[in-house]
Parts: sequence; C-alpha cells; structure tokens
Amino acid sequence: MSIPVWVLVGVACWRRYNRVLPATLTRLFLFTCCCLQAARGADNRPGLQDASAAVQRGDFAGAERRLLTELKTHPNDAEALSLLGIALDNQKKLAEAETAHRQAIAAEPGSARILGRYAGHLALSGNEKAARETFQRALVVDPSDHYANLQLAQMAMKARHAAEALSYLDHLTAAQRDAPDVAVLRLAALDLGGDSKQAEAVFERLASTTQNDARLSASVGWSLTQYGEFNRAETFLTHALAADPSNFHVLYDLGVVALYGNHYDRAREVLETAVRQQPEDVDALYSLAFAFSALHQPEPALRMLARAARLAPRRADVQRLIAVTTGELQANEDSAAAWERYAELAPGDDTARRERGFARIHLRQFDTGIADLEWYVGRHPEDPMGHYELGLAESTSDPTKGLASLDKALELKPDFVAARSARGALNYVQGKPEAAVPDLESAAAAEPGNGMILDRLGQAYRALDRLTDSIRVLRQAASLAPTQATIQLHLASALAEAGETAESEALMDRYRQMRPTQAPKDLMRYLSLTPEQQRSDYRLRVEKAIHDNPGDLGAQLRYLKLSLEDGRMEQAATTARFISEAKPGGALLAEAGRALLEARQYPAARDLLEKAVAADASAGLELDLALAVFRTRGPAEGLRQIDRVPEKGHNADYYLARAQMLDGLGKNSDAIAAMQLALKAAPSRADLYWEASVLLHRDGRTGEAIKLLDRAAQLLPQDPQVPLIQATLLEMSGQTADAGKLLGEIQHRWPEGSAVWAARGLILAAHHRYEEARRVLETAAALGARSPEVFYNLADCTLRATPDRINDAEAAAGRALALAPDDASIQALAGQIAFRKGDYLAAVERQASAAKLRPGWAEPHRSLAQAYEALGRKADARAESILADSSGAAADPVDPRRLFETRPPQDW
Repeated sequence: MSIPVWVLVGVACWRRYNRVLPATLTRLFLFTCCCLQAARGADNRPGLQDASAAVQRGDFAGAERRLLTELKTHPNDAEALSLLGIALDNQKKLAEAETAHRQAIAAEPGSARILGRYAGHLALSGNEKAARETFQRALVVDPSDHYANLQLAQMAMKARHAAEALSYLDHLTAAQRDAPDVAVLRLAALDLGGDSKQAEAVFERLASTTQNDARLSASVGWSLTQYGEFNRAETFLTHALAADPSNFHVLYDLGVVALYGNHYDRAREVLETAVRQQPEDVDALYSLAFAFSALHQPEPALRMLARAARLAPRRADVQRLIAVTTGELQANEDSAAAWERYAELAPGDDTARRERGFARIHLRQFDTGIADLEWYVGRHPEDPMGHYELGLAESTSDPTKGLASLDKALELKPDFVAARSARGALNYVQGKPEAAVPDLESAAAAEPGNGMILDRLGQAYRALDRLTDSIRVLRQAASLAPTQATIQLHLASALAEAGETAESEALMDRYRQMRPTQAPKDLMRYLSLTPEQQRSDYRLRVEKAIHDNPGDLGAQLRYLKLSLEDGRMEQAATTARFISEAKPGGALLAEAGRALLEARQYPAARDLLEKAVAADASAGLELDLALAVFRTRGPAEGLRQIDRVPEKGHNADYYLARAQMLDGLGKNSDAIAAMQLALKAAPSRADLYWEASVLLHRDGRTGEAIKLLDRAAQLLPQDPQVPLIQATLLEMSGQTADAGKLLGEIQHRWPEGSAVWAARGLILAAHHRYEEARRVLETAAALGARSPEVFYNLADCTLRATPDRINDAEAAAGRALALAPDDASIQALAGQIAFRKGDYLAAVERQASAAKLRPGWAEPHRSLAQAYEALGRKADARAESILADSSGAAADPVDPRRLFETRPPQDW
C-alpha cells in the first residue's frame, strides 16, 4: 500500500530545520598587548622605540627587522625579545614566537607585562589552559595588572562564570573600569549574573560616552555581540550608523546583530540597504536571504541565495539554506540537488545525509532515500526528526512500519506537532478515522492557524459521520488557506452532503478556477537569471500559452497582470475585455478585477467586479467593488455601495475606504470618526495613523493629530513611521525647530531608514537650504528612497546649489521621471536642465509636456517660449500662442513638503 502524495508533501511542509545563522564578520585579533601597557622608562633606545611604534601601527615585518637588529647588540634584552614575540605572533610564526617569549621570561622572570604577553601568545596558539595559568602567574607579580585581569575576565565570561569575571575586573581602578573595553565586559558579566540594575547603569554610561564616536560605538557593539548582548549591541551599532548611514560594514554588522536578536524586519531593511551598496558581497546576500527566510518569504530568499551561489558556489551555508528553502516550496529536484552539494561541502554533518535522503523520497527515489535515513537513525537513534522523516518514507510502501517510526519520534518528543499530524493522516488514509482524530485534534490545538491540519481533521470527522464538526473545521481551514484548492473541494463536498447546495456549487466553481498546487520546476535556474531575464522568460511563456490556446483564461489572467505591471494599460484593457466577454467563473473575474483595482484602472475593475459579484454573491467583493465605484462614479455612489458590505467585513480597510469617501464629500468630521474606527480595528497599522493625521491636519486639528501620534508611539515604539509623521506635522504647522529635533532623534535611532533622510531633506529644501538639502537627499537616495518627490528635489537642489553638477541633476531628474512621467513639475524641471545643457529640442519636448499636464501653470509656458527662441523660432506661431496662454497664469511654486500629505512614510 502506498501513501497518497498529498499526505507526504503536505506534512513535509511543516518541518522546521535548525538553520545556520549568518556568519558574523571575522575580526582578526592582532596580538598587540604592548599597546595596552606602557614600556619601561629605561627602554629609551631609538631602535626599541621604533620597533614598538611599528608594532602599534601593524607593521609587524618591519618591527621584526628592527628588533633583530637591536638584539644583535642587546641579545638578552627582555623588552626587545617580548616585542619580537608579538611581531612574530601577528605573522603567524608561532614556533619562533614561542622561543622569543620564553627567552624574554628567562631574561626578566618577574615582569607581569612580559608574562602577560606570553599568555596572550599561548591563547593565540590555542593552549587556553596554559594561557590562563600564565595570566594568573602575572597577577601574582602584580594583582592590579590591567591586561591580565582583563584577559582572565574574558576567559571567565567564555565559560559563563559571571562572578569570577567580575572579581578580576574589580582589581582594576575605577578609571580603568570605565574604559569602554572594560565596561563592555563588565556590562555583560553583570547581566549574566542577574544584576540588571547595575548593568543598566553601566550601559547608560557607556552609551553616553561612545554616542558621538562612530568607530568606538561599532567596536563596543560588536564586543557586546560576542557576549550575546544582541539588543544592546544593536543600540551601539545604530549609533555608529547614525554618523555614517551609508557605511556598508556598519550596515552589515547591524543587520547581522538584528538577526541574532530576532529583529527580522529591521534586519531585512538594513541588509537590503547593504546589498544595494555592494550587490556582490556574499555575506550580505546570505544574511539578507536568512532574514527573508525567517520572515517566511521564501522566494526573495532564494533570489538572494541564487546570486550568492553564483558568486561563491562552494559556500556550504548557502547550499544548505537553498536546500531548506526549496524544500519548503516543494521544489524537490532543486532541494535534493542542493542537499547533495551541501553533503559534499560538509561531509562531517550527518544531517546533510538525512535531508538528502528525505529529499529523495519526495522524488520517489525510495530505495536510496530510505537507505540514507536508516543510516542516519542508526547513528542518531535519539533524534526525533530522523525517526519522523524515516516514518514518512517507510509509509510509502509499509504504513505499519511507518507508524512505528512515527511512534518512536513521538516517544522521544511528545510535543512534535508535525509527527503527531503525520500519524493522524496515516491512520486516516488507512481507514482508521477513530485513531486519527485524537492526533489531529492535538495537532490542531497546538497549531490552530494551520489550515492543512484542520483540513485533515475535517475529513476525519466526516468519515466518523460528524458532519457538523466537519463543516465547522473545514470552514476554518478554507479561511486560513484560501489558495489551497483541495480544501475548497473538501468543504464543497461536505456542504453538498449537508444539503447546502448553493454554497457548495459556488465553492466548486471557485475550485474549478483554481489550479492545484504544484511544485515549481527548475526554480533555482529561473531565480539565477537577472530580473530582466526572468521577466523576459515569463513574458515569453505567457505569450506562448495565449498563442497556443487563446481560450485559456488562466493564461489570459496572467497576461493581464503582466501588462498592468509593465504599464501597458491599453493592452491590459483589451485583455480585460476579452476576459469579461468570455464569461468565466466568479473567482477568476474577482482576481482580474482586484488586479485592475490595484493598478488604478478603475472603470475596467468595476466592470469585472460587478460581474464577479453577480456570479458569486458570497465571494466577499463588496468592499473592492465599492472602491471601484468610488473612483469612477464619485464618493456618494461609493458610500451607497460600501453600505452593502456585511458587518463581518467591517474591518480597518472598510473604515479607511469609508473615511476617504466621506472626505471626498467634504464631511471632515464624519471622515475622522470613520478613521477612528479604522484605528480601533487595527491599532498597529502605521499607515492608518498617517491617514488620520492628514485628515486632522487638513481640518485644522493638528494638535489632536500630534496627541494621537503620541499615543501611537507608545503602542508602536519600534516603528519609526509614527514619530516621523509627527515630525512632518510639526513642520507643516510651523514648528520647524521641534520638527528638526524630533527628526534628529529618529535619525539617531533608525539611521538606516531612507524616509527620515527624505523628510529632513525636503524640509531643508522648503527653507531654501539647498546645499544641505542636496547632501541629505543624496543619503536618502543611497539608502533606498523610492518617491519621485525625493529625486525631483534632489535634482532641483543640485541645480541651485551646485550648477556645475548639472549631470548629477539630470540623473536625479531622470529617476524622478521614470517614477512619475505624468508629473508636470518633474517634466518642467527636466526641461530646465535640458535648456541649460543646450539641448533645446529636449527642452521644448519637456516643457510642452508640462504645459499640457498643467495648462494653468505659467512656468512651463514661459520656459517653452524661451526654448523656442533659443532655437531661432521667435516668431513661431506656436510660441506666440504659448506666451498668450501664459499671460494670465499665476506662479505656482512647488512645495517640497507636498510629499508629506500624498503618501505614507513607507513610500517616501
């Protein structure tokens, strides 16, 4: 008997691997303890001083030459021999260094400094026990020796002995304990020892001392990382980044530390910035992939990993994460191949063979797959994951044997949800629903948000004639996993059995329009292509599908979405009409209508959504249709339509749409009341606070808006958007100094965010501080600013502050045009730049576009006439007409701060 593939594949989706965190940057510890201790007063010989200086600046080969010369005349000089040992240590000449250090100790056995240097050599050689004993000998000579106490404290911390570490640090003077290198160690020891009050006091002093020193902040941050103080390390690295926000190394360090602290969203944002700066840095690519993976975003993770694997094909950690992530996507060929590569690169990791075997099972290579799994379980009989995977593999041919392995997995790990769910699924397919239900109920209780478990539980209930329970659970499953076609089918079947034929038929129609989930083919090859190649490959496949079968409405839907994404709106409109006239099912009409709505193609969206509602009134499209009606027939009609949204659909998006419609009718108070309901429904959505603040500000209630944001800041302390909105409101209400102060605080806390730099740059531009604005907006652009307003103002400020950098201004204007080709202000500025460069034909084209886009605006008309004149066409009838049109037009200066009221900070 063979187990159905849906059981094997579905259960495998829930597995969790012990993923390898990104490797931190390697800091090579250069053994220069001589820099920490003053040399003896008697060592005044120029040769010795030169050698010491060479060691301190890292010229170890030069120091070696000087010291060998010095030792020819002073062969038993302890200081020279000790310094020679340090110089040799740093050149990895450890055997020669050993001899030099021993000769130094023989020449001066009572020197704590020389003993400490030898102890450092022993630590560098890997002999930690001897190093510890030698440091302790140094303390017998001088109990207050700084270097020996510090190194022994570090060794104690490595062994997690906090009290011992603090005892060594207590031997130091108060001034020495306050030094950053010691304070970091003391902070970690206090935290480890449970003295949180003292630890916080040291943290605050250290943060204050290092805040304005980027290099010291970065060093302290990394030191804290070594002790597992990830949150505090993040604070110091943030300080370092605030001073140099586009520094790749600090960005990378901060991103990795955020990963270690499980702050995955921030890690993703920081590492995306780092990758933009150095797109071929494999460590950054891998770390960003790990962040995406931790956020359950497998496809962008694989894009990063494909690039990393192309650059470093022998990186084992890259291959392992590829194997894990493709396995979760059920790209089984890619997963098996990656596990094979990883097994070759990491032969000492037995899990590689286990996972390779399990991947082979998915490819129906049962003999070799089971052989790998049996080999692993034989070597690791106490690993529940091994028994779990072996049980699934064995179930393909011998369910009884498979159940025994699953029993063993659960014996070893009773809370192993995936194993319990798999055992329940196996019992169900063997016709034992009464045995399946307890396991599936237990698994569902442990993971109530897992639609696949609920689906199997619903089927087991139905097999036991518990139809009411079955429908209840299957409804939950369908809600949690709306894209799983089989769940729709199971629910439709149960409803049909219960006599609820109308709803059953609607679900069956939805099921017929959905394609069963299939494992992607050759996924890694596709992701290894450049974005342009991927796009071309996808377009060719979609166009071929339509050419071969024009009636394939699924292909037509993909072509519609592709056209919308590419901005080919006429083509999209033609495809939308074709879909509409083909009269497909409600599910496909709904998906096409939503795609058009998102692309702001409102008339076509309304047409398809109206037909989708007519085809399936239970599809929950009332809000989508209301938005389409609002955008095409006005706010009054939109309100009439939105009143049809059932009460269960009154969520944050519903109240937001209602507020926008009321605002469109000039009913400000009602709009604000609706926004308050939206915030009540989703108090953690920063974009809603922006919408509410804009409404309150326009209604002259800026004070209320700022109070609202104060409350939001307490609720969302880790979201920089809230204080950023508050800062822009302060600026818009004339409180520029307060806005600047708040922006400074945000910048210091989230220096990697482009939005805060964009806001500061636009405010500076509004106050005509063009050179400062240019520099700040350049930083915003480097950090990933995405709005046309940022690039427009960068171009404008560059042109005003540094007219000789006209090519830079042209480049910024070009980026603005690419983002907003229908913006009259951007067209006009591009025309001015073209005029200054002497490209009068381009100037005419740009200014004519601006005049057409905004006929009542004087500036493009005048500039267009000027461009015509430069072309020697002063008497041109068109030029005269343009001048006549502009005679009564008023000046319309562009306020750089207009961005603040047009879109939320996440889009700046």
